[in-house]
Amino acid sequence: MQITPVDSDNNLFCVQQVMPDNLVQKILNMPWLDLPWQKQPGQGSWPRRMINNDALPWINKWNVECSRLWHAIEQATGTKIGQYQSTAFWIDEPGFTCSMHTDGELPGSMQLNWIGTGDLGTAFYWYKDTKSLRYQTTFEPNTGYIMINSADDTGYRRLMWHAMLNPVPANSFRLTSYSVGFE
Repeated sequence: MQITPVDSDNNLFCVQQVMPDNLVQKILNMPWLDLPWQKQPGQGSWPRRMINNDALPWINKWNVECSRLWHAIEQATGTKIGQYQSTAFWIDEPGFTCSMHTDGELPGSMQLNWIGTGDLGTAFYWYKDTKSLRYQTTFEPNTGYIMINSADDTGYRRLMWHAMLNPVPANSFRLTSYSVGFE
């Protein structure tokens, strides 16, 4: 796994080659559109499916890998991030976009890209303004970002504005994984 800070703020990181090749191949070869799913809580009106993890025959290997990675993430970021908790696999359907937002007080997350076109990565902004681009993720399999959204010792929490403004094209989908476990 490669973890690279995107700037000197040390709270947003590009990640590459996160999962081992054998697991990557299993992820890329799943019949994603045929799997059982439900709506993500709080996102009921979005054209997004949250895949039922019990339909993924390799989910135990995934969870073991994520648990192992959490220590490496702590070492690379210099931030205590707690224990890995869970991952949601999201299928974003044609037309899906995600407007600019922050994750509020969610302490942090790791989102990895799996299936989709190159312009469907998440963009981060310095402010709630699309002209203040901070970092644009590249949409490639097994790449993504780690966002550390924890408050500092004084209680200050920098707003991490981000969005995915390019609609998922017709007759396609975007598959990402969203993992949490930060303190």
